[in-house]
Amino acid sequence: MNETSIKNALYAILFVAGDAVPIAELAVSLEISQDTLLPIIEDMIIQNAQNDAGILLKKVDKKLQLCSNPRYMQYIDKALQPIRKSRLSQSLLETLSIIAYKQPVTRIEIEQVRGVACNYSLAMLIERGLISRSGRMKTLGNPMLYVTNDEFLRHFGIESLKDLPSLNLTE
Repeated sequence: MNETSIKNALYAILFVAGDAVPIAELAVSLEISQDTLLPIIEDMIIQNAQNDAGILLKKVDKKLQLCSNPRYMQYIDKALQPIRKSRLSQSLLETLSIIAYKQPVTRIEIEQVRGVACNYSLAMLIERGLISRSGRMKTLGNPMLYVTNDEFLRHFGIESLKDLPSLNLTE
């Protein structure tokens, strides 16, 4: 399979998937190594950005997905008139920040940091798809554990949790 065919196959796979696909799975399905695939992906990302393409490739963690170019958002909004997502409230942002930096984390741990109950915030963040339940802690009561997910990364436009700003905890 030549490079052009690989690129075209990638677009087809990602279009049909509609969501982020692990790069390792893409390599397997294209019957090439990740070492061969990664430079092709990087080239595609650069080409799309240079050409100001309407469709861009975006790496999210170790996954790849198609996304629209933010430059054309005004036209997308006019054409599709999507329901606007409401902004995250201060309490949701605080809860989400604690989860992002301490994950996996229990509700009790979040409440200890915030000093207030967070049941509503957790329910809203789950409903918005920014966090997920990731099992239970093996301790008394088996409390639920919460983590961020790919939608969190997409929402904040970061590739991985390593891209979060560092915490300067000086006391």
